[in-house]
Amino acid sequence: MATRSKNFISVVALGGQNPQILNLDFLKANKIIKANEPPFDELLRQEKPLTKFVSVPGFTNLVLGKIEFIVDEQRFQIRDEAIREWPETKILDIAEKYFQVLPYTPLKLVGVNLNSTIVFGTPEEANNCQNLCLPQDSRLASVVSRDNISTSSILRYKYNEDGGRITLTIDQPDKQNTKRTINFNYEFDFTDWPSFKRELETVPSVCQYCESLLNDIMEAL
Repeated sequence: MATRSKNFISVVALGGQNPQILNLDFLKANKIIKANEPPFDELLRQEKPLTKFVSVPGFTNLVLGKIEFIVDEQRFQIRDEAIREWPETKILDIAEKYFQVLPYTPLKLVGVNLNSTIVFGTPEEANNCQNLCLPQDSRLASVVSRDNISTSSILRYKYNEDGGRITLTIDQPDKQNTKRTINFNYEFDFTDWPSFKRELETVPSVCQYCESLLNDIMEAL
């Protein structure tokens, strides 16, 4: 029987950034992370709370427990690998507070990624997933005219009338047909900070939609 695990959820914001401003003191002083709440309360009591901190001109990488920041001059990313349920993540609140402190950041595009892996229990499940991506009777498969074709799929479509868009990627991460990595991306154009806040507030419902899609894929196996 196929099993599914959550890998990470991330928020990505494209646009002019200031990587050098990011450090642990900045996050604490501006209350971007809640130092008295899990998981940060326990981490900050440690002598060396940071797993990794690299800051060079044009780039900063900061890892605090299971949460990682990667910021360069054009891209902000925060990623959470401690996932049980998507909406439980702290990073949506962190991203909102980060840009509240930096309201003059010229953002262009914002995306939220929900990344999972499906591991197949039988060859039949692997074939069923393959047929979801590329049915054996598809015209493309007939053009190639080979057995044991392996493919990935990328679907892009509008999520709502407000401009939100979905990209669903089903990828085979290695040469063995034993699993698929599924990345669900919700993105929207940045227009102003009130709409940015409203979009982040809709992410829990987007997560529910993603979860329903993933459940349907599992049932199709």
